[in-house]
Amino acid sequence: MAGRHGITFFLALAVAACGSNAKEINNAKHSVYDTDFAIVYNAALDATRSLYSNMNDAPGPGRISTAWHEVRYSADQDADMSNQRTLANAQGINQQLATTPGAVQTGMPTRLAYKRYYIRFDVRVVGGRPWHVKVIGHAAEWSPGAAYPVELHGIARPHWLQGRTEALEVGIYRRIKEYAKYVPDKPDTEVAEDSLPKTDPTTFKTVPAGAAKTLAEVSDILKKRDYNALRGQLSDDIVWSLGGGTGADIAMATWQADPGSFDAMAAAIAGGCTADGDKKAQCPGGAPKTGTYQLTLEARGDAWKVTSFVRAE
Repeated sequence: MAGRHGITFFLALAVAACGSNAKEINNAKHSVYDTDFAIVYNAALDATRSLYSNMNDAPGPGRISTAWHEVRYSADQDADMSNQRTLANAQGINQQLATTPGAVQTGMPTRLAYKRYYIRFDVRVVGGRPWHVKVIGHAAEWSPGAAYPVELHGIARPHWLQGRTEALEVGIYRRIKEYAKYVPDKPDTEVAEDSLPKTDPTTFKTVPAGAAKTLAEVSDILKKRDYNALRGQLSDDIVWSLGGGTGADIAMATWQADPGSFDAMAAAIAGGCTADGDKKAQCPGGAPKTGTYQLTLEARGDAWKVTSFVRAE
């Protein structure tokens, strides 16, 4: 089954990349779309889903985010870029991929002993009519022995990221090019990370100062999807599943496989936080409603750490 879906994934990328030319890529990068928001957003959603099926969308803010998908480039199944798997499966969380009981318990990779690469996208429909579509590609690398992948930035970004980003841009453009208007100097709608406003800890007035500081930092980290920084805010024994799931590294891998998890965490913080004594805080406060997430922080030494993030059943 995985091979069949993988071949489809590979062919879709090949058609998008090889069927386009420099002029079409340039048009896709510099076009705005003079039509209703729904038409532009649905085109972006359809194009993204055709290449990366595991994704999360939020029509209100015009946002689409895919999960991390593994990029492979060899002929066999264990190193084939066409074999599409999400991060949790690739890291051994899916027990069907495990080969030993010990591997299942640790959640570590069991079928590969070399580096792996992952890709994901943030797609934004922004502005007003005419609408801008911004496609932002991300790449990550997992090395043998590492708990989870590390996102690549700057000169470390792999050469294949640009081509796959362009394939998605062209896929969107082709669906709505009848509404496209070429803008040679289209403004960059992506805000630089360093210029993003910082969350003021005093926003969280109903929790201890240490908890407020951690909540502000976590809020900023979630805006940037800085997974490396988020790991540092978690306790090593964090509870991430009512079924008994514990451990920060497995939690990170599980959340990265589901792009909605981080949105749910941000929503929990935005729902209001309250203190539970001097050493504990919860977001939102009180007993959680069925089907909603609650985040818990506790004082651990001189720092406050996220000790639980679970969904109430």
